[in-house]
Amino acid sequence: MHREKMVAALLSAGARPNLVTDPTKENPGGCTAADLASARGYDGLAAYLSEKALVAQFESMIIAGNITGSLQTTATDTVNSENLSEEELYLKDTLAAYRTAADAAARIQVAFREHSLKVRTKAVQLSSPEDEARNIIAAMKIQHAFRNHDSKKKMAAAARIQHRFRTWKIRRDFLNMRHHAIKIQAVFRGFQVRRQFIKIIWSVGVLEKAVLRWRLKRRGFRGLRVEPVEAVVDQTHESDTEEDFYKLSQKQAEERVERSVIRVQAMFRSKKAQEEYWRMKLTHKQAKVEYEGLLDSDMNVDR
Repeated sequence: MHREKMVAALLSAGARPNLVTDPTKENPGGCTAADLASARGYDGLAAYLSEKALVAQFESMIIAGNITGSLQTTATDTVNSENLSEEELYLKDTLAAYRTAADAAARIQVAFREHSLKVRTKAVQLSSPEDEARNIIAAMKIQHAFRNHDSKKKMAAAARIQHRFRTWKIRRDFLNMRHHAIKIQAVFRGFQVRRQFIKIIWSVGVLEKAVLRWRLKRRGFRGLRVEPVEAVVDQTHESDTEEDFYKLSQKQAEERVERSVIRVQAMFRSKKAQEEYWRMKLTHKQAKVEYEGLLDSDMNVDR
């Protein structure tokens, strides 16, 4: 309880949960507050800090002009919570947290890719002939549009899955069906072993390898590869070092965003984490009210 009060007081006073520590040998990209909480086993606290870190990073990128728009946060307090049980309350908060975290993470990843596309486009324009530059830029734009379309499909699929799991009855039925399916699969595998279809299985395995090798040679448009800018542009060693540093920093930032979403998603599998998240949310609200009251009293004293 004291731990949650301390975190709530720091967040209410303006502490930023998306800042990282200095890099070390174990963590070259540094650690966030959520990383430290998760390493000590506080999954609910780590999920809450991960959600706040994604929201804070999103707001910072809006101020910097890298993202436009706003997050579609769900107002969970508008629903009458008196008729809900404790488990339903926890599940409702978990769904709202995951929706907010997934939305923020998707927008941040899109902003990262758009920035990379602008950098690569500028480098190609400065280094290649005009016709070649147009062709390469068109290919990069098509790849960028495909990735955005793929991420939108994943977000729509995630929203549909969340809708299917809104009640515990649907989740219980799903788990029962999966349990029966696993039993059927186990019986079928045992039947195959007893029949000892060794030659048929071997021949099917050879056929699968042949088909896979044939398919890998025909990657299609998804396998389009753009030649790296470094091979075309005659840059100095210093500029190459700066570009490598930027790429490494962006990769570490993308990994932090993915870890944050995974921590929020992990609350679905732990009732203890859901309870800890709910308790931390209430503590933070109370700390914000107390901090605002303190500021108002200080302003009245100054007057």
